[in-house]
Amino acid sequence: MSFHLGKPILVLMAVALVSGAVVLARRSSPRADLVVWVFAEAHAVSYRGDAKTPPGTALADRYSAQAGNSVDVKLININALTLRLASLFDRREVDPNQPDVVEIETNYIARFFRPPVDEVGFMPLDGFLDRSGWRSKLVEARLATWSKNGVVFGVPHDVHPVGIVYRKDLYDQAGVDLASAKTWLELHEKCLAFRRYWREHGYPNRFAIEMPSANADVLNVMLQQRHVNPVDDRDQIYLTDPRVAETIEFYAKLIAGPTRVGGDPTPGGTRWTQDFANGDLAAMVCPDWRAGYLRRYATSAAGSVAIMPLPVFEPGDAPTASWGGTMAGIPKRCKDPEASWKLITYLYSSREAIRSRWTEMMVLPPNMDVWDDPAFHQPDPFFGGQKSGEAYIELARQMPRRYVTPFTPMANALLAGIVSSAGRRVDAGDTVTLRAEIERWLREAEADLKRRIEFGKFED
Repeated sequence: MSFHLGKPILVLMAVALVSGAVVLARRSSPRADLVVWVFAEAHAVSYRGDAKTPPGTALADRYSAQAGNSVDVKLININALTLRLASLFDRREVDPNQPDVVEIETNYIARFFRPPVDEVGFMPLDGFLDRSGWRSKLVEARLATWSKNGVVFGVPHDVHPVGIVYRKDLYDQAGVDLASAKTWLELHEKCLAFRRYWREHGYPNRFAIEMPSANADVLNVMLQQRHVNPVDDRDQIYLTDPRVAETIEFYAKLIAGPTRVGGDPTPGGTRWTQDFANGDLAAMVCPDWRAGYLRRYATSAAGSVAIMPLPVFEPGDAPTASWGGTMAGIPKRCKDPEASWKLITYLYSSREAIRSRWTEMMVLPPNMDVWDDPAFHQPDPFFGGQKSGEAYIELARQMPRRYVTPFTPMANALLAGIVSSAGRRVDAGDTVTLRAEIERWLREAEADLKRRIEFGKFED
């Protein structure tokens, strides 16, 4: 008897039947007691180990042995993680596959802070922080990033204090003591002297410092120093604060016109590290993690690098700020919040993991009780023997508050546009009315942002 559709189709049907039977017969692996979602491969390796990790020695395994709860660490792309988590929060019923602990990056937490406080999908953690005594261990200002209306929804994984990392060898050769600059005006003068020296010695494209002309990253660092957040955690806007216009006017003169000292980094991946290695950008505004990238990829500069605090605009400013970051949160409908909290504090307090994060990635932890670890007090060969850990710890102790809201990215985009416009005015030599124009642009930006905030609110 022949099969009327032909032998190839018959074979495919047979394969499909057998495959289906295997799938049906296979038992799905049971869900772990605690499921953790992370977006960074380095974090996943830190918690669950890798192929080189001896069995049973990974952090998650050690916690399981101690607490009696199995732990599954899932590495998920940050965009997919954000979409999946938002979908789970929007459902009325509890999804059995929802995580018990989630790590979220600074740029992605904002969307989850749009609803009113009592409708945020993450669980408020103030009670846990106070009862456990963890609040007193953490850099208090770092909690602001993960808060809405004063309610904390995340435990910080890091601090990310910002300093200036610079090519001391190139500055020394130019006869410029950059570290002696205590104010931004003094730093500008020293950077001008640096540019003059290297131009006279055949390096017209060697810039004194990295200063992007098309984004507001460094400008935001400067504003944080001055205790100005474009939008705070109660959606109050501060774009028309006089310090914002003053800072933008100063910044525009760093990136344009005859007093330009700042250059744009090469776009794409970690190419900016080669700008530093080659001496094309001789200084960079660097949080700890960016300094870690330089140590990893700008190896040819090893031994000739130094760290200094940020200069200030006026007394009372902070000599540092924060750039980037990660939090761990607990979904509000988690089945066992106490177990989730214990897991977070275990993962974030392990000295071995904290030591590894610093030595491999230069990520300073926010829990101050571990800063006495010898790993943070060793001479660093990349920084010419300077103790880079101690330098960043000193900055972290002076951290200003930084808020992230659903409207912070909009404010940053508006500021980036104003920075670009101001730079073009300076290049054109039109500086007489520059401050007035910046103030006008900021008034327009604030009005625009206010409309967006009113439109985007959940509340009446």
